[in-house]
Amino acid sequence: MSGAGLAVEDYDWDALTIKGTCQQIEKPYLRLTSAPDPATVRLEDVLEKALCMVETSEKNYLYKCDQLKSIRQDLTVQRIQSELTVKVYETHARLAIQSGDLAEYNQLCVGFF
Repeated sequence: MSGAGLAVEDYDWDALTIKGTCQQIEKPYLRLTSAPDPATVRLEDVLEKALCMVETSEKNYLYKCDQLKSIRQDLTVQRIQSELTVKVYETHARLAIQSGDLAEYNQLCVGFF
């Protein structure tokens, strides 16, 4: 699979599903340029903690947006479609609307459906 320059949404995840092992709660979003290393992908229970951290954080919108993108990416690469996935998208959409970031909101709508 050639991954150069592809967005996470453009990968053929049916051909590759990984299980993360990363325990780091806070992790910056990095656009994937190749298949992710499981050591850099967080497990679902860690992602729940990461979402809670974002929801209670006093940091600015750009920080929260970056963290939520990173959480969404980890959910996507592991093909996790659960209640947590819905919560992450809802939280990110609400935050984008509150911050007036309609471009991010539109991206969320396209990615979720």
